[in-house]
Amino acid sequence: MKIIQLLTRPQLRGAEIFALQLSEQLKERGHEVLVISILSGTGDLAFSGEFIQLGRQNRTHLDWVGFWQLKKIIDSFQPNIVQANASDTLRHGVFAKKLATNRFQLIYRNANMMSPFIKSRWKKMYYHFLVNQTDAVISVSQATRIDLINFYGFKKVTKTVPIGIDTLEIERLSSQKLDFDLPQNFLLFMGGLVPEKNPEWLLTTFFEYQRVWSHLNLVYMGKGSLENRLKSKIMKYGLEDRVHILPSQTNPFPILKRAKALVLTSKIEGLPAVILEAMIHKVPVIAFGVGGIPEVLKTEETGWCIPPKDSQAFIEAILEVISMKKGTKQKILDQAYLFVCTHFSLPQVSLQFEEFYKYLLKQN
Repeated sequence: MKIIQLLTRPQLRGAEIFALQLSEQLKERGHEVLVISILSGTGDLAFSGEFIQLGRQNRTHLDWVGFWQLKKIIDSFQPNIVQANASDTLRHGVFAKKLATNRFQLIYRNANMMSPFIKSRWKKMYYHFLVNQTDAVISVSQATRIDLINFYGFKKVTKTVPIGIDTLEIERLSSQKLDFDLPQNFLLFMGGLVPEKNPEWLLTTFFEYQRVWSHLNLVYMGKGSLENRLKSKIMKYGLEDRVHILPSQTNPFPILKRAKALVLTSKIEGLPAVILEAMIHKVPVIAFGVGGIPEVLKTEETGWCIPPKDSQAFIEAILEVISMKKGTKQKILDQAYLFVCTHFSLPQVSLQFEEFYKYLLKQN
């Protein structure tokens, strides 16, 4: 098969990183794969095959120049499959298909819950149009799949295929040395510093329980619109020695493996790869059960899945993880590790994508 994978921009974000890992796997399986990023970005992403970066500016209006550029590449490459991986790739994929002269199957990879982000009737109508121009949707979790079907009335082919984890590569990267010091006994928040990830609640909670958690520190790893606000609150609370904000890392695993627990306070999620990565490192995961998280995180089986908005239960879970007997905790962590290895290995997941592509082509 000839396959194009569309990325939003070069950035160290789950959707882009996984799309490149998938592209490498498909290339190794003998397919001809072209990767194209739409918007400008500064992330250091690499692919062993051809990687075209259009460098378009992020505009809210229709980007006809970008659509036409993408159309020309598609006409030249003649793909069987074009997969749009989240965000702006849907818009560009749909309009490029309208302009393109060759026929191909356009797949949208839905990596998050869509309905919570749509606030206006016009926007819902616009995205309803875009989604229904695709030939199929692959959702990262059952929750995101059902959300898309119900919210947009999508009646074409859908399939749930989770994110895949390259366990051997993760273990190799986690052994690399850090060139900076980390605090002892830290909770790790790993993700965008944006409202839907809810990082401010975690900081306020840490401040309120600082005496109870006197031996703990808090590390944020990521960037986003709330970064300066968080820094101001850290100073206001007098927590400069105990709360640290690290930028997004090309290799986050040496940090992740040292955490006492990964804490995810998100209000909205699809299925974040960092949960699976923490499980591979046998790091306890405490997260609100939003989106597809309950599909992998089972309380006291593979982690601690907290009912959404139950702040007290989240706090109690942190206390439980920190004080739990080593043998009891280790059993949970071993079960989580085995669960990921069994169901989320990158080769397994890549094969599911390949088989779905072949199914679509046979139907058409």
